[in-house]
Amino acid sequence: MTINEILSHKLESRIAAVKAADLRSIQLKKEIPQIEEIDASLRSVSIKIMDAALGDRSTLNERLEAIKKENDTLLLKRASLLEQHGYSADYDSPQFECTLCSDSGYIGLYFCECVKKRFNKERYTGSGLGSALYDKTFDNFSLKYYSGKSESDLSHRENMTLIYNQCKRYAQRFTPSGDSILMIGGTGLGKTHLSSAVAQEVLSNGYFVLYDSAQSIFDGYEAVRFGKDNRENIKKYENCDLLIIDDLGAECMTQYTVAVFSSLLNWRIANSKPTIISTNFTPQQIKKSYGERVYSRLMGEFLIMRFTGQDIRLLKLSGKN
Repeated sequence: MTINEILSHKLESRIAAVKAADLRSIQLKKEIPQIEEIDASLRSVSIKIMDAALGDRSTLNERLEAIKKENDTLLLKRASLLEQHGYSADYDSPQFECTLCSDSGYIGLYFCECVKKRFNKERYTGSGLGSALYDKTFDNFSLKYYSGKSESDLSHRENMTLIYNQCKRYAQRFTPSGDSILMIGGTGLGKTHLSSAVAQEVLSNGYFVLYDSAQSIFDGYEAVRFGKDNRENIKKYENCDLLIIDDLGAECMTQYTVAVFSSLLNWRIANSKPTIISTNFTPQQIKKSYGERVYSRLMGEFLIMRFTGQDIRLLKLSGKN
């Protein structure tokens, strides 16, 4: 959904809310005739303010204060009447979806937060991030499950703290011509969580992000190959600001999928388009499965993040912290 479509929806919502309020107002005036008299007096307040502004400037503040008191008295009387008849004070006021912009979509000259949130949600849905990944953010990524020593001089927690901070900085400072990342490590070590968190942060900054599994991407290219789909539908993988390929190596590997991966990788590198790839493969397995050229590209052009520790999913199931 585009911004214009969202604004159109907001306008329809506003019109519907105003129309519903008008109907409630008509009903109230039939049931409580005094309401119409009070509303007529309230409408005259703006005329009184204009008259006051044109009068003697030396007594302007006093006259404006008197008008304000009169207005407040009328409002209190109106609210009291409504409550006596079992209605809330705002019963015939429009009930807008967004109280900040009254469903206009704007705060002054700028888009309201409700429009921005809706737009980002639409982009999020279109990015390939499903509901299962919606709650994977930087804020709820826990380091408590990482304990013990890794093969390097760092402990698992120290290593993962470093990776977490790198990912957060990357997302906050993202540019469409920035670095690419290769996340390497066994299952359940947080690769999907952190790549999802990066995607959400980059999306919220207005960039075009696509998140998909390697298998799904290669299936898309194969569908085009056999005439089952249009090439326009796979250009998104080449042209998006950030492409996140999840679970490389878990796909059904053929000469064709290897060729597709190599071509896609080369195109994005040549056009300085960042890519994040997560895989359970070791560097040696990548070299054996995808060849020397792909291996060289990944090891030379990508920032390597080596995820270490124990499978967090298993630790959670066992109740260990």
